[in-house]
Amino acid sequence: MGTYTGCIIEESLKDKSILNEFNILETREDDGISYIVEIEDSKVEEILQKLKKSMVDEPIWYIDLKNYDYHYIIFNDRIFKVDRDYPEQYEETKEYGLKRGILEEYLPNASWAK
Repeated sequence: MGTYTGCIIEESLKDKSILNEFNILETREDDGISYIVEIEDSKVEEILQKLKKSMVDEPIWYIDLKNYDYHYIIFNDRIFKVDRDYPEQYEETKEYGLKRGILEEYLPNASWAK
């Protein structure tokens, strides 16, 4: 069985109990606390809406979860599913993040594809 991995920044969460749904692989403490997490493929669909609802309203953040084939980018009001075989699919996510005020260098882009 495969897994999705991703990064969750603690500051992006209003409900930190969502972290209990994941296997935490690593905790990093740089400018804040971030968690490198994994979740089984079979559980990713059910966790997406929970993640979205667990996020703060402001400032705008995103959480990403990816496996070899797909990459989910979760904002507090929208979820994108990118097929990693098609780098151009990152463009919509990038444009959305820019409109929400996230700096381009922090957004997923085509270099994150396979």
